[in-house]
Amino acid sequence: MTLSSLSIVIPAYNEEETIAQTVGDAFAVAGAVTDEVEVLVCDDGSSDTTGAILDALARDEPRLRVLHRAANRGIEASIRTLYEAAQHPWVFLNSADLQWPMQALLPLAAAAAAGADLVIGVRPRKHEVYTRYRRALSRGYTLAVHLLGGAGAADPGSIKLGRRELLHRAVVAHGVFAEAERIVRATREGARIVEVDVGFRRRRAGRARGAAPALVVGAVLDVARVACSLAAGWPSPAVPTRDV
Repeated sequence: MTLSSLSIVIPAYNEEETIAQTVGDAFAVAGAVTDEVEVLVCDDGSSDTTGAILDALARDEPRLRVLHRAANRGIEASIRTLYEAAQHPWVFLNSADLQWPMQALLPLAAAAAAGADLVIGVRPRKHEVYTRYRRALSRGYTLAVHLLGGAGAADPGSIKLGRRELLHRAVVAHGVFAEAERIVRATREGARIVEVDVGFRRRRAGRARGAAPALVVGAVLDVARVACSLAAGWPSPAVPTRDV
């Protein structure tokens, strides 16, 4: 097997139409790369039946762990919680909306077996699914990572497979830029970071929220916060703790 053991972590908010298939796909694909796996889902205060579906699945599958949040806190809060709760040394982050097929784990795991510490799945033709506005945001996000000393990750907000200590770590960013900060800090510490092209589908259900103006403003503030922390040591990074 490629990996010693693996935690597949999935943030979910109002994904009742896709969550059962997501979980099923996770277990099906994981068997090709490891003998020991858990699937960990954070239900981020869903107002639909996402939580109930997950609880029903967990009653029949002991390797599925479900974390419920009473109110919606956003994807980065869910990701922090999932990284902290993961029990295995390798962690694979994927979404619940089926845009990134679980089969993407296979080439990412192969890169890890070849020596990578952190593997990032990238979309080779993102212009096919991104608006002009989203493409501009993506370019700005990637530029910020490069300027802060991060590896040449073309899509740092995408799915990733990495050593748990590189993901559950001290950060200063408060919002979605924390995923990029993890890449930056891992790069500066000498971790081997690799990009792998993976397939990508259009969202078939639910609604994307990653380009909301409030999130963009928060990311800009976080870029400044991370830059100050790296250059001057302030603010000091802290390890996030589980909040459910």
